[in-house]
Amino acid sequence: MDGTFFLGNRILPGAIEYANTINQIGARLVFLTNNSSNTEEAYIEKMKGFGLPEGTFDIFTSIESTTLFLKREFPGSKVFLLATPEVEKAFMSQGIVLEKEHPDVIVMTFDTTLNYGKINKFCKFARKGLPYIISHPDINCPTPEGPVPDVGSFIALVEMSTGRKPDHILGKPDIKILEMLMEKYKVEKEQTLIVGDRLYTDIKCGLDAGVDTVLVLTGETKKEDLPEQLPEKLYVVNDLKELLEKHSEFFITNDNRKVYNSRRR
Repeated sequence: MDGTFFLGNRILPGAIEYANTINQIGARLVFLTNNSSNTEEAYIEKMKGFGLPEGTFDIFTSIESTTLFLKREFPGSKVFLLATPEVEKAFMSQGIVLEKEHPDVIVMTFDTTLNYGKINKFCKFARKGLPYIISHPDINCPTPEGPVPDVGSFIALVEMSTGRKPDHILGKPDIKILEMLMEKYKVEKEQTLIVGDRLYTDIKCGLDAGVDTVLVLTGETKKEDLPEQLPEKLYVVNDLKELLEKHSEFFITNDNRKVYNSRRR
């Protein structure tokens, strides 16, 4: 979302037209975000504020992938969670038990309410060797004023203090988040297109998962950052407007289910 569809409170060129086109061909538009500072409900309201009618898009966040992972790999475990109050509620609504003094697992999300007391306690539990999970590895989060420290920066702090690296890194570029999404919506990789603005998260995730991938240059990645030879399944455009104009093959019906047609070659 950030840097691809909008930046701060500014909608990016072609974004609304892109969303309308996805709906017109009968495909499903899902916003897949690493940002774990806000809940799905908050993102829905934000997208509605940009003019997207509720029900015409879905949200899949690293919060959802992290709670799914915890329930699958650490069922019943008590979790010490670095998170905003809204995200804490989202974890609890999924049956995750939060514990501040005697946890079984420690989890780090994009906590914009982070303070010294929280990070000090997290480091204390990390030194004890508790399983250490992060929602996503982004170093910075894009904003209209420039990048701000994200979870990847917090990881570096914890490692410098404790010597510990995360045991489990969820979110893009790890393909588990995309596989969870495709499983949830019952689609194959041939029916999936991922569009993003970062080579090392969005694009790496798509390419590693074997899906067609489009890089837009409206966010973090600039033209000079591109490799000389682009991978086979990577396409580069300036923005979503150019994607619609130059790659109409992505937006045609494929069969009676009207899904994205990747079998164009």
